[in-house]
Amino acid sequence: MISRVRRSLALSLALAMASVPLQAFAQHGPPGASDIADGDKAMHAKDYDGALKHFQAANQAAPSARAAMGVADALYQLGRAGEAYEAYTAVQNTYGTKIGVAERVAVIKRLKELSATTGWLSIRVGESGAQVDVDGKSFGVSPVPALVRVATGPHDVKVTKDGFAAFTGHADVAADGTAVVEVKLAAPATQGHVVVHASGNEPLRVIVDGVDVGATPWEGDLPAGTHTFAGRSSSAVAEAQSVDLTAGSRTSIDLVSSATAGHMQVRTSDGKGTIFVDGVAKGEGAFSGDVAPGPHTVVVTREGFQRYEKAITLAERQTWAETVTLQPVAATGATVAEGERALEGMYGGFGFVGAFGVGGMGTELETDCRNLGADSCNTPSPIGGGAFGYVGWTWNPVGFELLVGGMGDQVKQTATFTGTSSLPTATGPARTETFTFARVGGLAALRARATFQTRVIRGTVAGGLGVSYKQMFMERDAVSTTDPSLTAKYVPGSVGYLSPAITIEAALQLRLSQTVAVSFGGFLWADNASIAGSNSVPASTQQLLSNGSSSPPPQPFPTPQYHLATGSQVFLGPFVGMQFGP
Repeated sequence: MISRVRRSLALSLALAMASVPLQAFAQHGPPGASDIADGDKAMHAKDYDGALKHFQAANQAAPSARAAMGVADALYQLGRAGEAYEAYTAVQNTYGTKIGVAERVAVIKRLKELSATTGWLSIRVGESGAQVDVDGKSFGVSPVPALVRVATGPHDVKVTKDGFAAFTGHADVAADGTAVVEVKLAAPATQGHVVVHASGNEPLRVIVDGVDVGATPWEGDLPAGTHTFAGRSSSAVAEAQSVDLTAGSRTSIDLVSSATAGHMQVRTSDGKGTIFVDGVAKGEGAFSGDVAPGPHTVVVTREGFQRYEKAITLAERQTWAETVTLQPVAATGATVAEGERALEGMYGGFGFVGAFGVGGMGTELETDCRNLGADSCNTPSPIGGGAFGYVGWTWNPVGFELLVGGMGDQVKQTATFTGTSSLPTATGPARTETFTFARVGGLAALRARATFQTRVIRGTVAGGLGVSYKQMFMERDAVSTTDPSLTAKYVPGSVGYLSPAITIEAALQLRLSQTVAVSFGGFLWADNASIAGSNSVPASTQQLLSNGSSSPPPQPFPTPQYHLATGSQVFLGPFVGMQFGP
């Protein structure tokens, strides 16, 4: 009996002790657990607003995949497609490997569905602290997020900030696309906009507050206040009128003109000769027309006849008429069209040229490949570029000039050795030797230039003799064909040669004005590397192919004398430049 009582008491005590942590756990579960439970209940009751609040509270208390998924599902059910897309994306990016297969499938399905009904909206506001509204709802205060997911279709954007005029814009968001709204807030308007028209058929020069601002139709912004508008042309005038402008207004003004022109009649006695009025050609042999009141200059020209020139002043509605008899000149010579400068005087120019070697350089590999003991040589021609400038004096149509130019070129050539040749220069291991030849230099020459031109196009050819100096450089890199780790480099000192030179240029020039033209043409530079100076580097002590270590030991091979260039050196290429004068 006593033992039964003892067992009953022990059992009761154990149950009591076990109940304490269970109750505590129920009352104090993991953070956010109760909000998740309440959110699930609200979802079942289709109270999606309440569910969203509970899930958001749970996710704020303790971020979790369950809470984040609940937020996304609630937003989806509320039809807030853009926010739902971003919420599902956050679940996928944050908890992609921590949620179950069913949840992952659901997220992928929802994102695919929402990508067809949403897109990205970017609102770029240059001013910070501006209120941004989209479709009448607050989007936040600038700077706002760079990209926000919203439903497809049109959206109205409004941006406001104290001290600035309100901005309104519109964005059309395509499915899974991006729409950008650039917002530039402007200070409140302090000017009015004016549009000025002329009532007649003839355009007028618009005079605003005594200043010529352009021809009708004219429009522009002017400070708020009273302004005076008038108009005039070569043959008419519009009376001034005062207009009060208010800030932000748009005002249209019509200028009513009345004729004030004088009339001019000029003819030549034989109906030949070009008639100019104020430097503008008006006719051949005769001109009759209205001109503005005031001073004018009348000029009549004809090849082989003396120039006629007369200054007159016409009052309003005055008519002036004259018949001109041109007098022949005693001797004829080169003539110049009216308004055209004579092709005589100082000129100059410059150009940038691409240089392509013609016929090779005459290197040792080109001229003596077999005697070097190489089995084969690859010897392309050099390519380079340069610039030149010139100055001279021309007497129509031939001039003489001094040209100064500079040029550089480079080429890579290779020689292949099998190591089986009996020639001393070919002994050593099988290898490939790569030669880099480079040179730079200058040219000075006296040239003659012939020029033929129209008002738009000029053709020119120049050529002459001079002196050229070139400095040459070489680098040889050898690599074993059986063991690529075995290499050797040979860089001798530079050498240079002095030579007579020939330069020829032919160009077509587009005249931008009477004294400026753009040149397009071809340029030839020729000299000789074998006349004076040095064109070769001497033989050197034996070179060694080495991999930088003691094993295998370095392998020797000879370095003979190399000619870097021999004989005629011809470069031909296109150029672009400019010419100035005469």
